[in-house]
Amino acid sequence: MPEENSDGSKQDRHSEVVTTRVNVAFPLSRIGVEEPSAGLPALAGLVQELAELVADVAPGPKAQELAKRAQELSNSLT
Repeated sequence: MPEENSDGSKQDRHSEVVTTRVNVAFPLSRIGVEEPSAGLPALAGLVQELAELVADVAPGPKAQELAKRAQELSNSLT
């Protein structure tokens, strides 16, 4: 509830500003690099086949670009 000052103005008792700061540290020594799973190249091959099917069913520049990108991805993983 606001309190009245000596000059007649009202002052809020809860006008304090509170800030909280949190620092988060990640243990960098625990980061590990792993080889992709064996299923990843198989998945890329499947995506390539689906992109080629789309290009056959609905030919166009977008479908050809998609098939090309899928081929490049599959080649990079095998």
